[in-house]
Amino acid sequence: MQSDKESVYVRVAVDTEGSSHLDWFTYSVPPELASDIRLGGCVLVPFGRVQAVGYVIGVDEEPAYEKTRSILAVVESPVALSSDLISLAEWLSRRTLCGLSRCTHSILPGVVQWKVQKIKDDAGGVRYELVPPEGKVLTAGGVSLAVPAFQAAQAAESFRKKSPRQAEVLDYLIEHGTASIASIYSDVGASSSVIIALVNKGLVRKEKLSVRRTVDSSALPSTAHLELSDEQRAALDIVNSAVDCGDSKPILIHGVTASGKTEVYLRAIEHVLSLGKRALVLLPEISLTAQVMSIFRGRFGDRVAVLHSMLSAGERFDEWHRIEKGEADIVLGARSAAFAPISNLGLVIVDEEHEPSYKQDSDPRYNGRDAALYRAQSIGAAAVLGSATPSVEAYYKAVSGEYRLVEMSRRVEEKPMPNVVVADLGEEFRRGEATIFTARLREGILEALAAGHQVILFQNRRAYATFLLCRECGYTMECPYCAVSLKLHAAEHELRCHHCDYRQLAPDVCPKCGGRRIGKFGIGTERIEEETKAAFPNVRVLRMDRDTTSRKGSHAAILEAFRRREADVLIGTQMVAKGLDFPGVTLVGVISADSALNMPDFRAAERTFQLISQVAGRAGRGAVPGEVVVQTFNPEHYAITAAAAHDYKGFYEKEIERRREHGFPPFGSIANIVSSDVDSVKAEQRLRRLAEEIDAEVKTAGLGIRMMGPSPSPIARLRGRYRWHFMLVSPEREWIIEVLKAVFERAQSLKRMVTVDIDPVSTL
Repeated sequence: MQSDKESVYVRVAVDTEGSSHLDWFTYSVPPELASDIRLGGCVLVPFGRVQAVGYVIGVDEEPAYEKTRSILAVVESPVALSSDLISLAEWLSRRTLCGLSRCTHSILPGVVQWKVQKIKDDAGGVRYELVPPEGKVLTAGGVSLAVPAFQAAQAAESFRKKSPRQAEVLDYLIEHGTASIASIYSDVGASSSVIIALVNKGLVRKEKLSVRRTVDSSALPSTAHLELSDEQRAALDIVNSAVDCGDSKPILIHGVTASGKTEVYLRAIEHVLSLGKRALVLLPEISLTAQVMSIFRGRFGDRVAVLHSMLSAGERFDEWHRIEKGEADIVLGARSAAFAPISNLGLVIVDEEHEPSYKQDSDPRYNGRDAALYRAQSIGAAAVLGSATPSVEAYYKAVSGEYRLVEMSRRVEEKPMPNVVVADLGEEFRRGEATIFTARLREGILEALAAGHQVILFQNRRAYATFLLCRECGYTMECPYCAVSLKLHAAEHELRCHHCDYRQLAPDVCPKCGGRRIGKFGIGTERIEEETKAAFPNVRVLRMDRDTTSRKGSHAAILEAFRRREADVLIGTQMVAKGLDFPGVTLVGVISADSALNMPDFRAAERTFQLISQVAGRAGRGAVPGEVVVQTFNPEHYAITAAAAHDYKGFYEKEIERRREHGFPPFGSIANIVSSDVDSVKAEQRLRRLAEEIDAEVKTAGLGIRMMGPSPSPIARLRGRYRWHFMLVSPEREWIIEVLKAVFERAQSLKRMVTVDIDPVSTL
């Protein structure tokens, strides 16, 4: 990289696992290694008394510190960091207040566990290789020509009569080049002895071939020739224009459910590919990834790579390498796909941009949507956000001109939006008719089943019951490690905590008083499944929640079975609420619209509106108009009435005024700071000390930041640790970052002992 006489220094991001607050470390480069140093490359360095693996994030001619240690070796790594990924890591660090080293290593695929292996070559030299213990290149035996093709052709002719199989193998290799032994066995019918004979004659050489692990997806028929509606065409023209001129100003496509947003994405990607560029598409849920992957594969074949957490280590490794080597032009995946090593990016799409699952709940606490937008803007790629129910923040930016707003207000083929009926659960209770199914929903299910249609029932709670209560003494079974009730899973006769996974057998008598009148309260998907089968004999039911989708491929299997009409009713949590397209579904039932509405979070109304609107959008996507029954104890709440009327703007106008009044996003930023400890007093004292430091810094800097708290967190105990929190609210995000950085530079120990979440999607 530089001549041996020049000194070279590198900034190295070392994964310190939180043991240091420094973003990077400076090392000198021995002259013999200088030519091998690459930005983004992997190196072995001394770190304290041990050796550590790091990645080069900068090269300098002068050291940042007077005393430096030398790197030990350049390591051959299965992954490298491009300059734009290094830039993304730096952005992540600034935005989340997480160390740069941690952010850098978070970008790398999870298959790499930093195990360095020393390898001696035939000449006695030594090289170092980073070996991922779980994900590595899968190889298989192969062969290739050891002589020029014309010479192989001559040999084949001479073998044609006496050794016809040898001649056929040579013909095959002349046509295909390198081939696996398995393909020669199957396509030519040659035995291993034929290959050995050709190797012994010096005509063929053995090879080790990389074998790609394919990601399962069932391809759907291509929809390449569907006629676009006027709204789709207008949206596509805007996106293509941004692609052509490299305009990265985000485009928000606000399209009602079934308005054809996916087809716009597909056509825009076709345009990007025609320009020799590549595309990145983010989706919030693995269940959506499975379905959309099938659609994308049906259109683009093997040009699509997929990245999400349900891939095996080997599959993820292979997909990363396909992307890095340019073998895939389209990357599709969940939030971490924003870090894919995709070069020459022309278009970034974030579908269902409002989804909270884009937010990472561990360091670095980034939002995949924001990371994807930054990546597009940093390289001049077009950026598209899509949603039927945009986040309040995104829609505010669109109407204020920071984003472009594209409205798609009609369904394709002018299909009507489903009729939404609000069923008052309070009225049912007052009439003494309290059941899981109101009269209106029961009637609707019967009508749909009788007509041979399908039904989706939505409840955003899994398990059978949400808590058990003794009717004699009032005792509630709670988790011994979390301040939450235990959920009943009836199939296993088990109580579980959905936060720490604590489990115990469900009691037949009250553990406190010995009473036998134990009531089951709250309704989960398991209970709905039981009640559905009891109320509607012979109905075929599928359930889709975290309990039924824990095995690999289970998401896709359940959805495919429902698509093939192997079930009449699909019951599920939010997994079934968005993105799914089943023409046979004419009825959607929302069992209880209040579970999200009653959460102690400023986004509760928004979440409720989005969930109802999204799940309602699953109805009536085929030839038969759809109906939705929303059961609620709050029929007059604006989130419920607006969702029933398909009135996003009406909801937005009420919600934006509430946000304005309190200074909540989009009129300000929030940081949620949590202190947790096995000792409640220590958790509180630590947080109060930090609050005093921040309050003093705010007053000194004269910044407009207000503090809410300290107080116990809404979930006051989690996984055995007591939790206290406070929130900082400010009209300027940078003010919060400025204050926190100043305080944490003085009190590094406090930073390591609290959790800082800037722009949280939930403050629970």
